[in-house]
Amino acid sequence: MSEQEIYLLLTDTGSILTRTIKLFTRKKYNHISLAFDAVLEDTFSFGRKKANNPFIGGFIHEDVTSDFYSRAKCAVYALTVSEEQAKVMRAYVSSFEKDKEKYRYNLLGLVPALFNKEWERKNYYFCSHFVSSVLVKGGVMQSNKPVTLMRPMDVLEALPCIPIYEGVLSQFNELSMAADQQELVSEMKMTLDPDTAELYFPENFSPVPLFR
Repeated sequence: MSEQEIYLLLTDTGSILTRTIKLFTRKKYNHISLAFDAVLEDTFSFGRKKANNPFIGGFIHEDVTSDFYSRAKCAVYALTVSEEQAKVMRAYVSSFEKDKEKYRYNLLGLVPALFNKEWERKNYYFCSHFVSSVLVKGGVMQSNKPVTLMRPMDVLEALPCIPIYEGVLSQFNELSMAADQQELVSEMKMTLDPDTAELYFPENFSPVPLFR
């Protein structure tokens, strides 16, 4: 069975809401997102829809290159899944994206969850609740803890994730683009005639992969 990697992105934007949650959790990262690609273009979560308003939130296709994330600290983890599992998870996420206006960020439910008390509200999610739901739907994660009570670090502890980066998110974006460009150049070199390839690329050219 073919396998592929998905990615878990944990971030700390330093926002007021983030700092407030951190007072309770005492954890470095308190926001988690799920990405289906290594450069984090297809990254999804539940969070604020407007950078300057933490009270308007819901399902979001995150733009990790936006100003809101420019100084965010992050940790990126890789997780190997089957192609079938990835297909099921993508379809499930697409169902959220199709009807995204009906979903809301569960800000009120976040408070009891910090004290391990469930308050499940239809169509209301917070980040780790959403990511956990997707992973369970795909048959990737099993946990005795209800998805409504899962925290970002709970997700990591429940899975065989491999850390691949920790630092400033904007720097990861720069590294990702550089690695992506190197891969493209490498593919171009392989398609060139061997007699002319070195006219375009030095003999010792060797793209350095970003991931492992």
